[in-house]
Amino acid sequence: MGDKQVACNTSSEWKPELKYDFDPISSDDEIVTVDLGGTPIQCLKNGDALQPLVQMARVVPDYRKHIPSIRNMEMDDDDVIICAFAKSGTHWLWEITSMLGSGKADYHGKEKNSTMLELIPAEVLRSTPKPRIYNTHFTPQGLPMHVFDRKCKILFLQRNPKDVLVSYLPYLQGHKLIDSEIKWDEFICKYMELEVESSLLNWFYYTIQWFEFLKEGHGNIYCLAYEDLKDDPVREITKLAKFLEVGENSDLFKDIAEKCSFQNLKQAALSKIDTFAINNKEAAKKFTNFTYRKGEVGDWKNYFTVAVNEKFDALYAKKMKGIDFKYRYSL
Repeated sequence: MGDKQVACNTSSEWKPELKYDFDPISSDDEIVTVDLGGTPIQCLKNGDALQPLVQMARVVPDYRKHIPSIRNMEMDDDDVIICAFAKSGTHWLWEITSMLGSGKADYHGKEKNSTMLELIPAEVLRSTPKPRIYNTHFTPQGLPMHVFDRKCKILFLQRNPKDVLVSYLPYLQGHKLIDSEIKWDEFICKYMELEVESSLLNWFYYTIQWFEFLKEGHGNIYCLAYEDLKDDPVREITKLAKFLEVGENSDLFKDIAEKCSFQNLKQAALSKIDTFAINNKEAAKKFTNFTYRKGEVGDWKNYFTVAVNEKFDALYAKKMKGIDFKYRYSL
């Protein structure tokens, strides 16, 4: 499972190698098969986190060791964690929050994945300069336990599932987690049959886990909607700033909204290619292009047929019963 052990430099300038060393698969490990069209993918399951076996020798560390270290990671009162399902606007909110934390409408010097819980060793995350703004696609059970002992803030960002899934297909293909030739019609039909409990793959599972957690009552969590940010970014940035207790500055909020428009963010991301964990500029550029796809609200209407839309709505009503959050599917 890899023939090279990564030497971890705990400085904030650490850059991972292209390969981690993995322990052999044992009879104690849970292996699940995910079929989203094309070739089924075998994954190592750790809690609700999945790690494709064919992708293990790469930038992502062995979750059997990595996740426990993240769970036990120390946290400070002023740390912030952004939590969102994939393709819900994590990059967007991370840049906005970074600007609010610094008090300047300047892009973060590195790309978002440099502070992602799934990708970076705990000791490296802890060594990053303050203000520390982490991000993750983990459900609450994957967060550092100290989050709940400290006063650090959690930002929970949502986006309507139809637009999420339209953006999700090229994301999965770009990461080679699904065959590149799979078409939308096959993907969405397979996706609606997906039952595996996964924080990365299963939007229904992920969202239900968060809503169940929110029912417990947690004053340090702020909920945002992608569509609201798109509709009136200055208004939403102003509300977020109040939660983060960074002070009122209407001129700064307007500058941040402009700097964090979709096209400006994409250009800024392309300028950060040298900071990517993958030491390949062309691969980093491709990653950025499928990460920043369109950023629109309502693009799902160009993909969902009437029949598929009805089937999806029925599935949503069944799986999300008892959850009264109202998603916005158009502006």
